[in-house]
Amino acid sequence: MADPYRNFKFEVEIDGFARAGFSKVSGLKHTIEVTEYREGGENETPRKLPGQSKFDDITLERGMSTDSDFVDWIQQVFNLDNAVGAQGNAVGNEGFRRNVIVHLKDKAGDRVVKWTIFNAWPMEEGTADMDATSNDVLIASLVLTNEGIKKEKVA
Repeated sequence: MADPYRNFKFEVEIDGFARAGFSKVSGLKHTIEVTEYREGGENETPRKLPGQSKFDDITLERGMSTDSDFVDWIQQVFNLDNAVGAQGNAVGNEGFRRNVIVHLKDKAGDRVVKWTIFNAWPMEEGTADMDATSNDVLIASLVLTNEGIKKEKVA
């Protein structure tokens, strides 16, 4: 039996980011809702059918630095809220959605599994609490909403 993969060997690619070294990724989850119904004459148990798919929001965390890519990206979305035309349509909204790929690596550093997150955009950006009594790295986080996640084995 093969050893399981370690959770600390991964890399994240975001369309348009020059650098994106992350210390934590969470929320790689896909849920399919269950729709129950009863057929006439079958009173013991309901039938169950697959319903809509749901994809959790993805949280990316990394050490705070002078890179402004998180802030620039969320500012792009924020500007959409303030750029509404006369008919109530957002203007200038091209390019704020990006595909994100999370690669899991094996011991040798080879990519073995990847999650592709489609049409992601930032819905929240922030930093961890600052504490003058600590010497920990200040963590910046970005929460991405998305329109789908596909997990696949890399050949």
